[in-house]
Amino acid sequence: MRRRGTVLARLLSASVCLSLLAAPAAAQRRPGMRGQDRAELESRIRARFGEMVRERLGLDQDQAARLEEVVGSFQAERMRLAREGQAVRRRMEAVALERRAEDAEALELLERLRALRLEEAQLFEAEQERLLEVLSPSQLLAFQMLREEMAERIRRLRGVGPGPGGPGGPPLLYW
Repeated sequence: MRRRGTVLARLLSASVCLSLLAAPAAAQRRPGMRGQDRAELESRIRARFGEMVRERLGLDQDQAARLEEVVGSFQAERMRLAREGQAVRRRMEAVALERRAEDAEALELLERLRALRLEEAQLFEAEQERLLEVLSPSQLLAFQMLREEMAERIRRLRGVGPGPGGPGGPPLLYW
């Protein structure tokens, strides 16, 4: 029983880390919360999420391990897209504030944003196909709902407003 909780905790550890890595440093810090306290709180959230996934989806040890493998196999690409998306959003903010932005640069940023969104959609589609090799459609739907709940909790923990990723955060697609 403990092994399954550990597997799922590690599975989602990567997702939580992605969310925190992709957000601006200021959004990651809660006033008055030390790094060690924040890490401990995040660890508890990950552990609870792993328990929720296992319980609500009714996973056995084999399914939990396969789920971990699938989610992990998309992690590097998810992190790359999150970093690139964050960089584009920061530059878009800077260009928008300049008020005399060159149309060529603005067009280039819009094109890069479009390309990133397309890559995100393709990654999401590929991940869904692989997850359906492990989970039933109803389990996958429940898993996606749990991911969204977790993303909202992480946004609140980081002090970021509601919505996909909040200002400066990764879109929910990464969960």
